[in-house]
Amino acid sequence: MKGRLLLKDIILRLKLGIANHEKISSRDVPITVVWTGEVASGPSVDYSDICDALAGFDESEYDYIEDLASDILSMLRREYPDGHWAVTVTKPFPSVSLKLESASFTVGGGENG
Repeated sequence: MKGRLLLKDIILRLKLGIANHEKISSRDVPITVVWTGEVASGPSVDYSDICDALAGFDESEYDYIEDLASDILSMLRREYPDGHWAVTVTKPFPSVSLKLESASFTVGGGENG
């Protein structure tokens, strides 16, 4: 039987952006993690353990949301190799020429690709 675990909008506090003013202070960055895989009896992946692992990224500094998403995906695949992972990083109100609520980037991978 296949199952899906969705952890929506886990908040990491970090410096994110390439502009100097974006690196002055940390911001709340929502991270969404999805695991899909075979389900046995009991939890296949413990979401509390995933949150503990993601805490290692708290207070980090990244230029690009793509790099953060890729690093999180690599860590999840290394720590939890079974199943397929998708990671979405959302940057609220990015510094661009127009008013923009958010920019998001999703990356995925695992045993099925």
